[in-house]
Amino acid sequence: MLRKAIEAFNRRDFDAALAFVTDDIRWERFLSKTESGTAAVRGKEELRAAWDSQVEAVDLRVEPEEFIPIGEVWVAVVMQLVAHGSASEITLRTPATWVWAINDGGQAFEVKTYDTREEAIRDTKQD
Repeated sequence: MLRKAIEAFNRRDFDAALAFVTDDIRWERFLSKTESGTAAVRGKEELRAAWDSQVEAVDLRVEPEEFIPIGEVWVAVVMQLVAHGSASEITLRTPATWVWAINDGGQAFEVKTYDTREEAIRDTKQD
């Protein structure tokens, strides 16, 4: 499910990607800790707007490297975020880990963003 959601995002098929999240999705720190001003995105409408805004500024791709189940509902996705500036044509790569909470229906209801795999696993195990 997460692979399909990420693939849909990378294709810019946001409708398909949003099918994998609940209507009241909560996404903490949408991209990374270093992102300024974005504490959380709530709901599909806000998430779609954030995605539209982000890809307008940069060509953003998510390159998953590892999927780690944690407990009953959590899955950590260790990845590289690859951004290619539209105007600058500079490409930046940064590691990140998204931790997804998946409900019984197979949809994500919460996503948390971490800078490192270790931080994500440690914090999620404490939940």
